[in-house]
Amino acid sequence: MFFAIILAVFVPLNIITYRALVKLHPRRRAVFIALTAVGNSMWLFIFIRNQRTDLTRLIRAVLGPPWFAWQCFTFLYCVFLLLMLIVCRGKLRPMPSRIFLIALAVGGFAGMVECLVPLRVERVPVTLAGLPPELDGMRLAYVGDLHVGLFSRPSRIEQIFRTAGALHPEAVLVAGDSIDDDPYFVPKLLAATRALDPSIPLIGVLGNHEMYGAPFEVIDRMRGGRIHLLVNEGVALRRLWIAGLSDYAARDPRLRPDLAKALAGRPPGSFPIVLAHQPKAFADAKAQHVALTLTAHSHGGQLGFRPLRWTLAGLFIPYHIGLYRESGFQLYVSTGAGYWLLPFRLGMTPEIVLIELRAAAPLRTSPRS
Repeated sequence: MFFAIILAVFVPLNIITYRALVKLHPRRRAVFIALTAVGNSMWLFIFIRNQRTDLTRLIRAVLGPPWFAWQCFTFLYCVFLLLMLIVCRGKLRPMPSRIFLIALAVGGFAGMVECLVPLRVERVPVTLAGLPPELDGMRLAYVGDLHVGLFSRPSRIEQIFRTAGALHPEAVLVAGDSIDDDPYFVPKLLAATRALDPSIPLIGVLGNHEMYGAPFEVIDRMRGGRIHLLVNEGVALRRLWIAGLSDYAARDPRLRPDLAKALAGRPPGSFPIVLAHQPKAFADAKAQHVALTLTAHSHGGQLGFRPLRWTLAGLFIPYHIGLYRESGFQLYVSTGAGYWLLPFRLGMTPEIVLIELRAAAPLRTSPRS
């Protein structure tokens, strides 16, 4: 049913886009035929998602990005055609179309460069009531959404871990979606973690993309590796208790998120925080009276304007970028260090988040007269 709905939407968009492009730019007909063919070739292999062979990995990695990019383009171009029909009183004109195509090409190139080259560090002081004095000033670096896959550059993943370690945190946290579905890529991820100083603890949780593949195989491959994987478990870091939550995409009941279980083993007097992939963990954290939750997942929609806290993801989910405060509880949503499927991040530079914990000043009482 889902597949039928998708086809019912995108087949007409493809037809309209192709016919309009050929009509408005007839000398580029061969180019548009080639783009349409390449952009739709993945439909022939859409059901290979759960097959894990070298061939299927190559097909997904090679055909997946142009397929996704082309479907996004057909949607945007059809919206543009509608606007042009309104503005130009029912006529399609070549010049506006040419300007639109050039703008998309420039934006696409800029988004690709921003996705693959720069790396920003977001420094976030978080003031917490009840934080033990010895944890005041503790620094935690965390990254999310690495999405290590076939074409992920080992040097880039190493750069991310090396940069996180250079911030001199007491631990580096990995907030899920570390690989792109397939457990095959776990060794590639773990190999890159060697760039991190071995004296710095590296703690991680699962994300929805680990759940989409073979989650138990991911867990088995990560156990004993450099990343201390928490699946509804916690770990002590001085008097800080990091409660690692499983992901909400889990289909197996054994992997469903259980924050009470992740908090169960914490020592008396320790201060808990939640590490999870999806921001929906914030509701569970508030229910369990945990003051701080660290998540990722949104990617910022891989398109946005950070100074205004506007992202494409914000059209679909309530918590999508940065720090949120509600009734004494706080949530930070990282926009991620990698990308999903398409190497494109316009306005959403890959980031490493450096959380600095600060103790709230005690309330002062006026002296009695």
